[in-house]
Amino acid sequence: MGLLSLAACERHDAATPTSTPEVTFQHRLSGDISGDYRPTGEGEMPLVASLFVGRDEAFAAWEGGSRASPPLILSLTGPQGEARVLPDAYVVTDDRIQMRGSAPGVGPVELSARIDQGALATARRNLGDRTPVVTGTISVNGRPTPFTLSWWGGD
Repeated sequence: MGLLSLAACERHDAATPTSTPEVTFQHRLSGDISGDYRPTGEGEMPLVASLFVGRDEAFAAWEGGSRASPPLILSLTGPQGEARVLPDAYVVTDDRIQMRGSAPGVGPVELSARIDQGALATARRNLGDRTPVVTGTISVNGRPTPFTLSWWGGD
């Protein structure tokens, strides 16, 4: 499912053809979902190395045009090493993250994830345990891969 279709609002400029939707950056947060999320499992190397989610202020700044500090940073691992994916579009709510981006050598990336608020509260109380908090699918070049992440409390 494409990110832009999830935004539920397309704006069209008179100079832009109606078949080309505008990029959407949109967040609606009533709580704090910020933090660094990392894979829950051990063993096989995961595709998603980490997902950084910024605070409400970082989203507001990005949506206002500032590109100094991205509100979402997705780090992927693969045979060529690690790649950092910044958002080309996103829709973020208290319980969902939809993001589209790309990185050199990786191609188009789409992330669709659900945030379990109860698990996030538990992980924060326990200073970052292995509780699954974010579950979803990442598509790289159109190939979907499921993932599960926990909130990471640091070293």
